[in-house]
Amino acid sequence: MLAPRIRGAFVPVTLALLAFASACSNGTEPKKPLCDAANPLSLNAGQVQTPISDACVYVSGGTAGGEFALVPFNADTVYGHIAPISFTSQGVSAVSTPLTSRTFASMPSFSLTPNEDAAATVGSSSGFELRLRESERRNLTPLIPAARSWYRNRYSSQSGTGLRPSFSTVAAAPTVGDIVTLNTKTGATLSDACQVPDNRTGRVVAVTNHAIVVADTENPTGGYTDAEYLTVGQQFDDVYAMDVAAFGDPSDIDTNGKVVMFFTRAVNEMTPKGSGSVVGGFFYGRDLFPKADSPVLGPGSGCATSNVSEMFYLAVPDPNALVNGNTTFTKNFISHLTLSTTAHELQHLINAARRLYVNTTATDFEVVWLNEGLSHIAEELLFYRQSNGLAPRSDVDSLDFKGNQTNVDSYNYNQQSNFGRFREFLLKPTVASPYAPDDSLWTRGATWDFLRYAADHRGANDGDTWFKLVNSTKTGLPNLQDVFGTSLMSIFRDWSVSVIADDQPGVANQWQQPSWNMPSMWVRLTESPTKPGTYPLATVTVGDNAPLSVSLKGGTSAYVRFTIPAGQVGSVQWTTQSNGIAMSLVRLK
Repeated sequence: MLAPRIRGAFVPVTLALLAFASACSNGTEPKKPLCDAANPLSLNAGQVQTPISDACVYVSGGTAGGEFALVPFNADTVYGHIAPISFTSQGVSAVSTPLTSRTFASMPSFSLTPNEDAAATVGSSSGFELRLRESERRNLTPLIPAARSWYRNRYSSQSGTGLRPSFSTVAAAPTVGDIVTLNTKTGATLSDACQVPDNRTGRVVAVTNHAIVVADTENPTGGYTDAEYLTVGQQFDDVYAMDVAAFGDPSDIDTNGKVVMFFTRAVNEMTPKGSGSVVGGFFYGRDLFPKADSPVLGPGSGCATSNVSEMFYLAVPDPNALVNGNTTFTKNFISHLTLSTTAHELQHLINAARRLYVNTTATDFEVVWLNEGLSHIAEELLFYRQSNGLAPRSDVDSLDFKGNQTNVDSYNYNQQSNFGRFREFLLKPTVASPYAPDDSLWTRGATWDFLRYAADHRGANDGDTWFKLVNSTKTGLPNLQDVFGTSLMSIFRDWSVSVIADDQPGVANQWQQPSWNMPSMWVRLTESPTKPGTYPLATVTVGDNAPLSVSLKGGTSAYVRFTIPAGQVGSVQWTTQSNGIAMSLVRLK
């Protein structure tokens, strides 16, 4: 079975985005108020009405009766602003049945297990990355002016500039066998990012078109051979080409035109024994800064523990569980984890490097939630690249994996973490926001899915979407607004509708998720030999004897289901103190 693997700092802003576009499935403005018992709204299956400006809606059940969902979306741009909503109804019934796919045809069971089960049993630790990204914004942002000054003048003579250039630990033209010393320090709080090193000795074991592969000389026994490290470096060359095409070139502060991949037991040491998640690797922006203080800009303007190199750190095979007794780090697991990790971390590297040295009017690193969301997009791009012809906007569903082990493996090694995080969002949509200032699994899942939806509706292909987001000088929601337009909150609203409306018969493209048939995927993901699969979106219900109250944080939604009998008219009313609620209505069937 294809099992999902579970694998932020945000400055509140005020955006003039609350003037929502009004639409229904035929693209016309409603001709009459919806809170009118004499003129109930009549929707076909799959039709969407949005936004609903009244505080109630009268709906006809039609000739056969129907099931509906109201989708309130809290458009407040500040996640912590909570909007309570109370619902009551007349002539409607509550719904207790789970959501299922109405587009998935039954078929014989098929295997969606990877070639080696252990390769897909655990996922990456998200809390660790949150500390890294927050440390960059907190501790390294003040050093940006000095770093740019150093970068502009690093080839000039000291007497001409007053600056003392810093040099990378790794040679500009490294050769296999070179010995280098690299700082792996992160620290519990990361407040000592530039003061306290944790130096490890490494040996250059391979050099490829875009990689300098370095192995810690104290790595556990039974790990990669030099030939295997060379293969890993060559595989990274392909990942490098993919990420550069999507996000742009990284900087080259060490003048070697390559990225250092440091395979070190220091990364393994970050995973406690028996943990359900692992630290598979990391990029840390510290390494993009010069070591020495600038005489011009004063003490503390350099980062003494920087490696002055485009690089990231990666876990190593430990088949004998010599580090913390962890049995997870087999060669097979590390081989597959490394590729998706490098795709993820290279986005972080490119994002930080271009904000530092290319797009020099930027004043800060990207906020955590959007930075992580873009790295999850990189993982998805790798899924497509390693699949058998699958691509964005192809409405990938479970049929695409039947009898196709290439697609199964690519999912399990590159994409299932996105689905695992998306599942966490589906289970708590009233608290999970794409722009929450945290690094929770549900925020990551929501951000990834929103970015994929927004890109899918921006153009016929990904085009320059990812490049523009990574190369913006703004951060967070203002960055998204520059790329997706001033109707950004309407896009968020429509995305929230798509979460329940995707691939429902009759739903217009505006409320579809073009890249994935989510109901079909999830029916297969949650299926068991004794139980049919369901779509795990947490819904609530309202009925005549079942009033309902929900509270929505900024950027979150609820999914309020109800039915109306054939030939009847039902109504739902709601009250809220917030003026930022956008209400949509979907006829599900």
